[in-house]
Amino acid sequence: MLKNVLNFIFGLILICGCNTTKIEFSVAQVFSNHMVLQQDQPNTIWGTAAPNTEITLTSSWGEKVFGKADASGNWILYLPTPSFDKNAPLNGYTIDVTDGISKIEISDILIGEVWLASGQSNMVWSMNQCEGCVINQAREIRNSDNSFIRMFTVPPDLTNESLKHTKWLSASQKNTGDFSAVAYYFAKKLYDEIKVPIGIVNSSWGGTRIESWISAKKLNGLDETKGFIPEDYTFLGYQDKIRKQNDSLIEDLNEKYGFSSFNVPSIPAKEEVADQFLQKWEHLDLKDTSFKDPDFDDDSWGYWTPGIYDYGGLKSKGRFESVFKETDPLLSDAVIWFRTEIEVNDVSKDYILHVERGIDDADQTYFNGKLIGNTLGWNLERKYVISKSLLRKGRNTVAFRITDPGGGGGFNSPVRIYNDQDSMVLPFEKFKFKHHGFISNGMNFVIHNYSYDELINLPLKVRRDISLKSLTPMRNQFSAMYECMLSPIMPYGIRGFIWYQGEDNVNNFSDYTNLLSGLIDDWRSDWGSNLPFYFAQIAPFIYEDHQNSQGLREAQRKTLDQVEKTGMAVLLDIGEELDIHPENKKDVGERLSLHALKNEYGRDIIASGPLYREHISHESHIEVFFDYAENGLISKGDLRGFEVAGSDGVFYQANATKLKNSVRVFSKEVPKPLHVRYGWKNWFVGTLFNSHGLPASSFSSLK
Repeated sequence: MLKNVLNFIFGLILICGCNTTKIEFSVAQVFSNHMVLQQDQPNTIWGTAAPNTEITLTSSWGEKVFGKADASGNWILYLPTPSFDKNAPLNGYTIDVTDGISKIEISDILIGEVWLASGQSNMVWSMNQCEGCVINQAREIRNSDNSFIRMFTVPPDLTNESLKHTKWLSASQKNTGDFSAVAYYFAKKLYDEIKVPIGIVNSSWGGTRIESWISAKKLNGLDETKGFIPEDYTFLGYQDKIRKQNDSLIEDLNEKYGFSSFNVPSIPAKEEVADQFLQKWEHLDLKDTSFKDPDFDDDSWGYWTPGIYDYGGLKSKGRFESVFKETDPLLSDAVIWFRTEIEVNDVSKDYILHVERGIDDADQTYFNGKLIGNTLGWNLERKYVISKSLLRKGRNTVAFRITDPGGGGGFNSPVRIYNDQDSMVLPFEKFKFKHHGFISNGMNFVIHNYSYDELINLPLKVRRDISLKSLTPMRNQFSAMYECMLSPIMPYGIRGFIWYQGEDNVNNFSDYTNLLSGLIDDWRSDWGSNLPFYFAQIAPFIYEDHQNSQGLREAQRKTLDQVEKTGMAVLLDIGEELDIHPENKKDVGERLSLHALKNEYGRDIIASGPLYREHISHESHIEVFFDYAENGLISKGDLRGFEVAGSDGVFYQANATKLKNSVRVFSKEVPKPLHVRYGWKNWFVGTLFNSHGLPASSFSSLK
C-alpha cells in the first residue's frame, strides 16, 4: 500500500509538468535538518534520482539501507528507528543519503513521537495570529523554548513550490509564534507527560471543506460525492478545465449584469519574487485608478457608519464586518475603497501613517494621490512615511484600497497620522467608502457599480446568480488539499492524526459523518496502518439562522460510533458568539492530547466529556445516560439547554435535574416525552460536565 501511495505522489509530480529529462538527486523536503522521526518503526523515506540509480542511506544509529530509483527516477527506502534514548547525542542523529556521486546529509534528527495535524483555519491559527487571538499568547511564546518540540508546517500553496523552502523548526521564542496553536498545545501536553521528543507535521489550510482533503478514488466510492466527479478525475489533472469553466461562468455574469472581472494576483512561490508580487498589486487597475486622486468626485459615496465589531480580539470600527455581516461573504469578502480628508498646517516635516494592528488583508494606501504603502498580510503593522513633499497646507486626501478575499477584513485598529510635533487619529465615521467588487472563489475580482443601499437590498435572484456563477475556490475543489497539501508529506512516519475542521461543511452537515469516516479510512489506507484519529468538535458560534451547526456537531459525534480508534475533543464550553475562531486554543490541544495519552501512552485518565449513550422514557420524564460519566456529572451554573419532544417530534424547553450518572429531563408541555436533545443551537454555552471538568457534547436522540 505504501508503495502505491508513493507512486501516486510521483505521478502527481509528473502531471505538474516536469519538462526536463534530467532528474536531480533529492530527498523530499519534509526530510530535512531538525526533523523528528517516529520511533520504533520502519520510516518511509523517498526522493528522486537518475533512473536505475543505486541509493544508499546510512544513519548514525547504525542502520544502513539500500534501494534503487525506478525507471521514472523515484526511489523509496524504509529506515528502521530505535526507541527514544534519553542518552542520545545532544546534537541529534544524522542521516547520509547518496547516489554514489552526490551526498545529502540531514542533521540534528530526533527520534520520538510524530503526529500529523490537519484541518482548516482553527488548526492553522498560529500562536501569534494577532494580538489577543490566543489566550496568554505572549507568556506562552516567551516560555516556549524546548528543542524537543518541533513542527514542520506545509505552506498553503497549490503549486508546492513554497514547500521547497520549508524547514523543521524547534519551539522557541523566535519560532513558536508561527506554530499552529492547537498543534503546539497538543505537542506540549504530550511532551510534559511522556518526556519524549514530539514532532508535528502540520498540513492545514483555512476555509477548506472536507471534500478537498479526500482522494478522488475515495470520493468516487462515497454516496455523498461519487456523482460529482468523473471516474478519471484528479485535481491536478483537471485544473485547467476547472479554470476554463470558471472563466466562462464569469464572462456570463459580466454580460448579464454589466460587471467587469479581473484576476486576483497569484501568490508567489518563492520569497525572491515577493517584490514582483507586490508590484502586481500596486499596478492593479480595477477601473478605480481615479479613486485615489484628491480631486476625485466622491459625492455619490456614503459615509462609513459602523458599530464596533470584535473579530478575534480585534475591536475596531474599521472592520468590514462592522458594516457588512461576516456571515454574508458575498458582501464582506470584497474590495472596498475608503477616502478621508485631514488638515495639515505645518508642511515642513514628514509624517507617519500608522495602523498598529494592521489591515486585513491587502492595502494600497495613497496620500494626495501618491502611493505611500502597499502591503499584503492581514495582521502586519502598517507604518508608512508621508514625505513632506506630498503635503499641502490645508486640506489633504488619504485613500485606501483594501482587499479581503476571505474571513474578516478591514482596519484592525485606528489609523493615526503623526510626527514629533503633531498627532491625529482619523475617525472612521468621517471615511467615505465604496464597495467596489466581489471576490469570486479567490481567483477573480468581480467589479460592480452598486450603491450601498443597492448592495444591502440586492435581490435574491441576483445573489443566487452571483453565487451560482462563482465556482468553488480552487482550494476547495474535490481532492485539491489531498493532492497538493497532503500527498507531498505522505506517508511520513507518524503515530496518528489530529483534525480540526467542519465549519465550512455546516451547510451539508447531513453528509459529514460519512465524509469524515471516508477521510479517516482514506488516510489510514494511504499510511498503510490503522492509525488513531482524534478530532475537535466545532465550537458554538452565531451562524446564520438557517444554518444548523449543531447538526454538524452531531455528525461528528456519530462518527465515533462508526469508526474505531477515534476520539473527539468537545468544545461546547469555549465557543465565542461573534468569533468562529475561539481564543482558547490551549483546551483544544490538550483535550485532543487526552485521547493520545490514554490510548497510545497508557495513562489511566478520562479522555472525553460525557457523550450521549441512551435514554429511557418514563411516564412524565426522560432519564438520559452518558458515557465518560462513571465518576459523576456536574453542572456549571443552572443546568440549561435540554429539550424534550413527544410523538409529534416538536421539541420544548425542559427542566433538567442532575443525578449521579444521569440527567432527568421533563417539561409540562410534553406529558409523554419520547425524545431528548441538549445544546441544540448554533450558539450555546455548555452547562453539563463530568467530574473531570470536561464538557458534554450536544446531541439529539431524534434520528
